[in-house]
Amino acid sequence: MMAPLARLAGRDERVLVGPETSDDAGVYLLDGRALVATADFITPVCDDPVRFGRVAAANSLSDVYAMGGQPLFALNLCCFPQSGVPEGVLGAILEGGSRTLSEASAVLLGGHSVRDPELKYGLAVIGTADPQRLLTNAGARPGDRLILTKPLGTGVLINAAKAGKLDESGLEPALREMERLNAVASALALEHGARAATDITGFGLAGHALGMARASGAGLRFTFERLPVHEGFYELVKSGVTTGCTRLNISNAAAQLEDRAGLDETRRELLHDPQTSGGLLIAVPPGSAAALLAGLTRSGHRAAEVGEVLPGPPRIEIV
Repeated sequence: MMAPLARLAGRDERVLVGPETSDDAGVYLLDGRALVATADFITPVCDDPVRFGRVAAANSLSDVYAMGGQPLFALNLCCFPQSGVPEGVLGAILEGGSRTLSEASAVLLGGHSVRDPELKYGLAVIGTADPQRLLTNAGARPGDRLILTKPLGTGVLINAAKAGKLDESGLEPALREMERLNAVASALALEHGARAATDITGFGLAGHALGMARASGAGLRFTFERLPVHEGFYELVKSGVTTGCTRLNISNAAAQLEDRAGLDETRRELLHDPQTSGGLLIAVPPGSAAALLAGLTRSGHRAAEVGEVLPGPPRIEIV
């Protein structure tokens, strides 16, 4: 999918990260600093419009943090229905997004809106980073330890709430994690010498990890029992809750995923569940992993050391 875009983009020495490695954001060198550029939008994850706006903004900002950057400004991306939305809802969504931008010390410069029968909201974000200290999905090296900074399972929990199989209190812990910015995780990763990161979103853990493996020319091994998971995920999967993306995610990763743990279908679902505003998967030198994990835990993250980087070829191993 990205190959035609990579050819169209051409080559320019100012482009530090382009579409070739399918990274989280593009990076452009300007006057000694790196500009990080991204855009993303999502459909509603809950009934509260302010909180949806906050989650959507955090989701968009995450791509900048995944590159080791700091957001500077953003533009609203509004795909709003022409009718059928209660008065005040659209404004409340924008209010939520604005609150999260303020939390990120970024400013809103404007945006663009279109009429769309399916409501969507997000941001185009520009940030800045040190070009010598970028986090990219191509920087993982054999021996690095893998740290995941948020629990998995938001796709199933969101769909369960929409289907009336999960109440507000059941969704609340996942909403809090989706609202959480990846700012602290990004800063701690840089502080502890991390060389690579990617945020876990729509392609699920396996899909985004495979992107890192391919870009880095390395294998990634995960210990399944170490993966943090939202409470209730497995019970909801057993009851029949899934997502429209999960089967495709499974298919896309199948050729380069080796399941040595012998997972059943319920547990396998966790690897491919599409995340909204998910955590960072960070590759960090082994001597720094414990300190990074301790810093994340002190800052309130439900983080875990979940695996390690192996010599190539690119693949995912589950043990």
